[in-house]
Amino acid sequence: MNRIWSYVEGISVAAYYAAGFVTPANLRTISNSGFRISEHLRGWRTMLPLLAVSFALLSSATASAQSAGPAPSAGAALTPEVIELRRAGNAALYNIDYATARQKFEEIKKLQPQHPAGDIYLATVIWLEHLNKSRRLQTSLYRDESNFYAGADKAKEENEGDEVDAAVDRAFRDRMAQAKTKALSLVARNKNDADAQYFLGAYYGVMAAYEASVARKFFAAMRNGSRGVDAHEKVLKLKPDYYDAYLSVGMYDYIVGNLPFMYKALATLAGVRGNKKRGIERLQTIVEKDAATADDARVMLLAIYQNEKRYEDALALLQQLSAKYPASYLLKLETASTFVTLKKPKEAFAAFEDLLKDPAAAGAVDLVHYQYAEALALNQEHKLAAEHFLAVPKSNGADAGLATLALLRAAQVHDLSGQRNEAIAQYKAVLGRPNVYDTREQAERGLKQPFVVKEKEKKGSE
Repeated sequence: MNRIWSYVEGISVAAYYAAGFVTPANLRTISNSGFRISEHLRGWRTMLPLLAVSFALLSSATASAQSAGPAPSAGAALTPEVIELRRAGNAALYNIDYATARQKFEEIKKLQPQHPAGDIYLATVIWLEHLNKSRRLQTSLYRDESNFYAGADKAKEENEGDEVDAAVDRAFRDRMAQAKTKALSLVARNKNDADAQYFLGAYYGVMAAYEASVARKFFAAMRNGSRGVDAHEKVLKLKPDYYDAYLSVGMYDYIVGNLPFMYKALATLAGVRGNKKRGIERLQTIVEKDAATADDARVMLLAIYQNEKRYEDALALLQQLSAKYPASYLLKLETASTFVTLKKPKEAFAAFEDLLKDPAAAGAVDLVHYQYAEALALNQEHKLAAEHFLAVPKSNGADAGLATLALLRAAQVHDLSGQRNEAIAQYKAVLGRPNVYDTREQAERGLKQPFVVKEKEKKGSE
């Protein structure tokens, strides 16, 4: 079969299959069964944006090859010229050159105006550029203990989510609306066209990833995710050797198979089955046997290994990817953070120092300072951690939200080092800024009594 898929489609995969089972309807069914689900809901909501952003920040510049031949006159296949433009656009995305990526994808839209690819790619540029500017291209933000999920376990579908920059949201949704119309048209023309079904699934996947990582609308993300899974299951029924769809199925296997026993039993009764081991093995097989999609599988396995606490395996994958894509400061940042998790502070601190000097990371020095500070705090270097947290808002082009989070963390590490007056000053500074997730609540609590590390966090750092 023709290999026409790229890692731009791949960024969506992690979002929708993570949500494939946990749809609003299924949540209500489980809830009505009398089981408490709040803790597990938090865990699976965590997996959704974590996996989505893992794909976003590690998105590869490599496109799959398509066999030579005349430009197709019908169906959902892309022409060789479009595939080359996509390869160049992906390379620009990976190098955080959004202007060039946008230019290449606009050309795709002109060459195949009735195909959803151009609109999906352009929407992806809008999404990734916004994540980069708002410093949400970091997997640590999406871990279970992060305040990114503040209020998620109490929110209802009709009132969850954050206000998103109106211009960004409108531009993204306009592009995606065009993509959906075109994808549905291709499927309506031939429901047995595997490529058409795949692009429809890609549409739902990108929507799921955006809703989770930008809007923090987890129910909407899960709903779109479920639809994306359905589309890719249809792809596999049409073409069982469609490896890109096997990536989805492999991770879906892992997600459902990793549910707690009671919820897995309920899922089985609902006709939803998964196997964690089989899911991992499927992805590992792709790494070993399918060069065209091997890096897609590596990135998925990276997210899984982090979730499974297989940090040495995650580090090995990061080092492979970094060697292949040395221009990505995000890979280097993830590597430094993994050294922290592995309790290798010397290697971690050296990696952060290198990043502070790296011209490629100059546009995100605020994020480097923030992650470096967290690493120092974890190693009880509280005074030095405070210095790096306070360097965040002083960095050129610092993101306002990250600056607020940094000031809160500076106050907390001041408390941990016994500098109560300095801590109070920073808590007050946080209250003078717009709320980010639950920063106001935490600052008010910090003014009442000094911050202490919770027992759960202590155990996690041991």
